[in-house]
Amino acid sequence: MFLCLQKAQTIDTVSQTPFLGYIHGQAEEIVYEMPGNSRYLSLLLWDLKPHFYAGLTLDFSPRNPFQNKGFLASGSIKLGLPNTTGLSQNFDWLGEGDDFTHYSWHDVYTKRSLHADILFGYSWRLVDSLALRIYGEFSFMHFSWEARDGFGEYPFGDMMFIGTVVEYMQNWFILSPGISIEYGLNNSISIEGNISYSPLIFCIARDHHIHRDTVFYDYPGFGHSIKWGGSLTFSPDPNVNYTLSFNHRLITGSRGNSYIDNVRYKDAGGAGLSAINLSIGARIFLRARINPEEKSAELMQQ
Repeated sequence: MFLCLQKAQTIDTVSQTPFLGYIHGQAEEIVYEMPGNSRYLSLLLWDLKPHFYAGLTLDFSPRNPFQNKGFLASGSIKLGLPNTTGLSQNFDWLGEGDDFTHYSWHDVYTKRSLHADILFGYSWRLVDSLALRIYGEFSFMHFSWEARDGFGEYPFGDMMFIGTVVEYMQNWFILSPGISIEYGLNNSISIEGNISYSPLIFCIARDHHIHRDTVFYDYPGFGHSIKWGGSLTFSPDPNVNYTLSFNHRLITGSRGNSYIDNVRYKDAGGAGLSAINLSIGARIFLRARINPEEKSAELMQQ
């Protein structure tokens, strides 16, 4: 008696990807003059230059997108490492003209950040070396900053700051559709490009001006979120892929109500973000599902 096995083809697989990376960009905090008016009363810029992070992704997808089509799902989380990330700059327009009247700068300390993404979609094999993916993605981003020390230039005179001056926090919720195309250069190297866009944006922001003992709550929504990027994947081993990824996310036009001491200021608050993201990861394949039509076993008796 012997067991005869044919060569089986892997349809889809579960994998995990630990990765390291950094963000280089800037967040915006905006106060508008009045509802429907685009003139600023105040603009605060918060640097992320750079901000380092570590993360992990879990994937379910076709093992070889150039051979198989199928459902795909992904979950990712990354945690930022606390560090000094540049400057915070504050511009105020309290006069009649277009020139700002008040200016200050401070060192920025990014206390924490957390990003979580959930993705569902479908992958199609177009030709032997080309695959198309269409997906929907939910993204959550949390940033928390402190503005420390610094210097201010005001009409009544200059001022030095010592210690923590402002604490600012942004929480972003974004739901967006996207598309990606992957091209296999050979059996070991592939490149991929992707883009997503959505107006479905909501932000919860908290701004604490410590010296004034004043807390602002902003709830901007809608606007435009555009994320585009690409990746280069090297596969020297059947069980591990190494990927270098790049993307840029731009959030602009998000605007909503502000609250100070429970008093609502309609359409007065805005927020934005522009950031480049660069990461490197190792994708480790954990388990696979085999095509049942190609997996066969025969029991033969002699």
